Amino acid sequence: MSFQPTSPVHVQLSDAHYQVKPIALFAATRWEMAALRRALSIDRQEDIGGVNCLIGERGGHPYWLIRTGIGPEAAKAAASIVLSREPMVLAISIGFAGALMPLAIGDLIIGSSTRSATYDGAWKAGADSVICDRVVQSFVHSVAEEVGLAARIGSIVSVAKVVFRAEDKQTLGRITGAAGLDMESAALAMVAHERAVPFMVVRTVSDLVGEDLPLDFNLFLRPGGWLSVVKELMKHPSSLIGLNRLRQQSRLAADNLTKVFSVLAARGFGLSHTT
Repeated sequence: MSFQPTSPVHVQLSDAHYQVKPIALFAATRWEMAALRRALSIDRQEDIGGVNCLIGERGGHPYWLIRTGIGPEAAKAAASIVLSREPMVLAISIGFAGALMPLAIGDLIIGSSTRSATYDGAWKAGADSVICDRVVQSFVHSVAEEVGLAARIGSIVSVAKVVFRAEDKQTLGRITGAAGLDMESAALAMVAHERAVPFMVVRTVSDLVGEDLPLDFNLFLRPGGWLSVVKELMKHPSSLIGLNRLRQQSRLAADNLTKVFSVLAARGFGLSHTT
């Protein structure tokens, strides 16, 4: 089943003044957060139920920048806390994505919808499809064209583990028709839908559909993960070349996130000031 969020504009005028609801910007990692902080100024911090929120305003619109942590459970927990306590006009899943179709490193993927996928001997697409906001989608696409970024509007599929084999990425692309792959957007979308908050995904490509990642990055998500990674690198020192390549790719993806969000924020993400 699919869900159509409400319009992102909600007028709330009273006594000739208005209060603007903030935009929630969700990112999973410190690298993605760093890319956004280069584009956005932060005025203060606030702790909401144990979730650290960086708060600022630009383009006449306040925004809350929230680091969720990696994976659907962490994303769901952070979004549930923040969106249940603070009325938001829009929630955006931001960061890097793996390409599931022929795209280039640094290309922008603008979400048309999200859904999850699971693996139990074979990949299976979930039935939790959520439609992304069409008004914001169109605005982001126009900004991407203006700043010279290649952009693809397409669906996003989210999984619970890092997909590091090209074969699996190609299979997911085939069975879902999705443009990009991440670990958080579907969970964020469901929380936003449950709270009637319009939702959007804006991510840049950090790895290609036809390339394996240099390591099984799920090792990092386990207890003692760094030690496991060191052991893996000692067994396969050639992985260091791949890691350096991925670092360069992620840097380009981060630079393009900064570029597009600098303009999006300056223009209030295309939203009315009476929200």
